Amino acid sequence: MAGKNPTCDGRAVPLNLPADHLLILRDTLADCLEGVRDDLGTSGAVKDPEQAREEADAYQRLLAGLARGKILVPDAAALSAVRKIAKADDEASNYAEIAANHDALHGLLSLLEGERG
Repeated sequence: MAGKNPTCDGRAVPLNLPADHLLILRDTLADCLEGVRDDLGTSGAVKDPEQAREEADAYQRLLAGLARGKILVPDAAALSAVRKIAKADDEASNYAEIAANHDALHGLLSLLEGERG
């Protein structure tokens, strides 16, 4: 529920991530927040406005956490939102296929270079 504090029993966890990852996350979360807000502003664009508002609130909390260098956990809404983004990104980029191709090619390279035997 949007009126509840989803992290009232949470604890702050430092964002010990590489600087380039933090930049990517900031841009990605800002884009997602903008998209949800646009959808909420468009009549009939979302099936569940309450869930969309919770998702927007989660993106805002995550962006604030990125700025502070700490996020509050547990945060079920943020976890759900980031899972949704990660899944969509993996599907859009064919991550599983790319990773498998990478592993296969580098495995063959290792054999050809004599690193495996």
